[in-house]
Amino acid sequence: MEIEVELKIPIKKNFDIREFLEEREKRVLYQRELIKKWGTSIISMRANYPGEEKNEALPLNIVEIVKNEICDILKNKIIGIEKLNTLEGRSYIIGIDMPEMEIKKISIEVEENHLLGRCVDIDIFSSEGTPISRENLGYSKRKCYICGESAFVCGRSGKHSLIEIKENIRQRYEEYLVTQQRNENYSDGLADLALKSMILEVSTNPSFGLVSPMTKGAHDDMDFFMFIDSSFAIKPYLKEMAMCGFSSLPLKIIFQKIKNIGIEAEKKMFEITKGVNTHKGMIFLLGIGISAVGKCLYEKKNNKEIKKIIIEMCSDILKDFEDINKKEKITNGEKLYLEYGVTGVRGEVFNGLEIVFEKGLKELEKLLLGGVKINSAMVQTLLYYMTFVEDTTILHRHKLKGLKAVQEETKEVYEIGGYLIKEGQTKIEELEKKYTKNRISPGGSADLLAITLFFYEVKQKYFNGV
Repeated sequence: MEIEVELKIPIKKNFDIREFLEEREKRVLYQRELIKKWGTSIISMRANYPGEEKNEALPLNIVEIVKNEICDILKNKIIGIEKLNTLEGRSYIIGIDMPEMEIKKISIEVEENHLLGRCVDIDIFSSEGTPISRENLGYSKRKCYICGESAFVCGRSGKHSLIEIKENIRQRYEEYLVTQQRNENYSDGLADLALKSMILEVSTNPSFGLVSPMTKGAHDDMDFFMFIDSSFAIKPYLKEMAMCGFSSLPLKIIFQKIKNIGIEAEKKMFEITKGVNTHKGMIFLLGIGISAVGKCLYEKKNNKEIKKIIIEMCSDILKDFEDINKKEKITNGEKLYLEYGVTGVRGEVFNGLEIVFEKGLKELEKLLLGGVKINSAMVQTLLYYMTFVEDTTILHRHKLKGLKAVQEETKEVYEIGGYLIKEGQTKIEELEKKYTKNRISPGGSADLLAITLFFYEVKQKYFNGV
């Protein structure tokens, strides 16, 4: 919870260094009080802005932007936030429930990689009040943001004039604003494509026991209209995830940000559906996919780099399975890992969604670029995925025997031509009735179809189909 502390100082015509130093001492004492109160490490952050007047609009805006960035990364670890307005300018003290060295590493990444990171000072103090330096983690001292030399040396020698420093900060801020507007335009477009992909997926018919416009399939608690409502509800969060990708921050930090957004998206989904899980897997997959595309566009890389970005972003994701036996409560995915060794969607993103880029996307492209109509192409691609995907939705409900039966049945239909021939269409309609009756729903394959549709649309719109 953010609290604005009333330590405001009226603006004066004459700068009083004695009063300035007194205010600094008050802040330090207040930091110590908060460390004791929260019992955690803290972040103390303020603008790195020269001159006597620290309360100009520019430094105030910059410290707000970077504070929000820090909070987005550490959202679930924040104990408290307090805002101080003094002669030092605006500063924030944030209590964080995690090891101080981890916080320091994140703060350094922000200082070094964010467009405005050099324009703020982010100090970390342990729960004992000990300041944590860059040298504690093996980093060199901060560089001057004008010439790249030691910031300390430049400051002591007065190498750069006050006007020169302020102008550099102003230029950085203007670059940030222009970049943010461009990134938002891209993210709007990507969120539209993600929404389109979700709606196309649920519109696929027949769909082997999934919800479609024609049937609830194997589900009693959801229908087509609930999926539409849920899709629109989570779209704003997908845009936020796309925005995360448009950043110079490291991929591990971007991944942490989208995880936090994903939690909020799930809450909104359950609010809209009254507790029904329509899109939990989709939020996870599309969140990773849309942020990876954002990163690819931000760094002006080609389409083939998206897979590499996902691999780097998700390189630690299988750690979720470590020490499962020690956990008091485990997810359905973790239960399936213990029983069958199946890593599910985590394993797919760990491998950079190779199953999509090397199989599903090529299948969909072959069909659409060959003139097959969209619904037929989606049914055929879904059928293709079902022949080999270790679908954890089916596995959870029907065990390994049930999954193997589905794979064998769909493979037989796919190999005779699937939905592209009359005989295959008849067999697929029979499977639709059978799976609906037996409550078989290939939810994992459906999520893969949606992300495949998304990457297809992205490739056509942003990479000229290459």
